[in-house]
Amino acid sequence: MIAKLLLILADLSTPSAQRDSWFSWAAGQVAHAMIGAVLAGGVLFIVQPIWAFLSAALSYAALKELPDFLQDRTWANARDCTHDALFVTAGAALAVAIEGGHDRLFIVAVIAAGIGLWLGVVARLKPPICSFLRKEFHHV
Repeated sequence: MIAKLLLILADLSTPSAQRDSWFSWAAGQVAHAMIGAVLAGGVLFIVQPIWAFLSAALSYAALKELPDFLQDRTWANARDCTHDALFVTAGAALAVAIEGGHDRLFIVAVIAAGIGLWLGVVARLKPPICSFLRKEFHHV
């Protein structure tokens, strides 16, 4: 049982940009937003909302994404780490907005997360027409 948990934790701590699957990428980013909401919500009852937001966003970036980036200093990994940190930040903002009743912050966080998800999904879509065109131009 412990070995299985360690295997799951090792898999979760391995950076993955999910370049080939838009659904896996979107699900991963929603999970990152949930992590941000849980981190901020966990300390929200102890500190002021701004400190809960900052502690969730900055601690995740410093403790998880920075070491991931330092392991593999490539442009693709830097983008993946940045995306993950931004979605954690959006989740923290949502938690703070919901708890504090900040309607504007909530709307901004939802719109930012929605635009980020949309852009990431569109970047990973591979419509049939695109592959058809690539094949046609490749043979010319």
